[in-house]
Amino acid sequence: MALREGRCINCGSILFLDPKMPEGHCLFCDCVFKNEDAFRAATNPEEFTFPNEPQPEYKGPSLTPSQVFQGPIVPAVRQSGTKAAPVDDYVLPEKKIPKLKIPGKAIIAMFAVVLVVIGIFAAIAVPTVAKRNDQQKRISEVFTSSLPDEISIDSERDLLIQNIGCTSATVILGADITPEEGVKVFNNYCDARAEVLEIDTASFAKTRKPVTLRIAMPSGGFLIKNPNDEAELTTTAVTRLK
Repeated sequence: MALREGRCINCGSILFLDPKMPEGHCLFCDCVFKNEDAFRAATNPEEFTFPNEPQPEYKGPSLTPSQVFQGPIVPAVRQSGTKAAPVDDYVLPEKKIPKLKIPGKAIIAMFAVVLVVIGIFAAIAVPTVAKRNDQQKRISEVFTSSLPDEISIDSERDLLIQNIGCTSATVILGADITPEEGVKVFNNYCDARAEVLEIDTASFAKTRKPVTLRIAMPSGGFLIKNPNDEAELTTTAVTRLK
């Protein structure tokens, strides 16, 4: 609402008053008056004498329009450009971990169990490995002695036998041979294996079918793998290696 010009009815000073306020206060002489009289004094000053008499000090609520409309001036609160990260002041409760003390007897018992397990494993594994190594050595001797004179190999350098059942072997030859000769070498190895392992030589399924023989030679070699019968041994079971 715009202020309206009025005059103090005591000293005649020009004042700006709020038309909605019933009373006004003169800052010059402390006179308190009705605003409608002040507006009329500004419009028709001839109707007033303006005695300019001393007035008692006004101690009532402020009648100044600017204070009524604007209210007290409060400085704005300045905010920081960066927002501070919230501080998590929660602290996990400290948990005391109990110290586990294993009795000496329990430790000795555990070591004893470990030693027993190792002993059992050694008792089973060592004889098995020793037996396999002995079988492989004997098969090598029988096999190399059964080869024809034109095929000569060193059992320690040119022959590798693998698996517990000695079912996989690799032979390295210094000269090329034919597929037919390769089949004969395969049969020689199977017969040597059957003799040492005491396998029925009349059973093709037991002496030939489980065996895989790789023959390496200067031009490549042959792979003879798990033939099902005699016919397959001389045909599809033989693969040429390059």
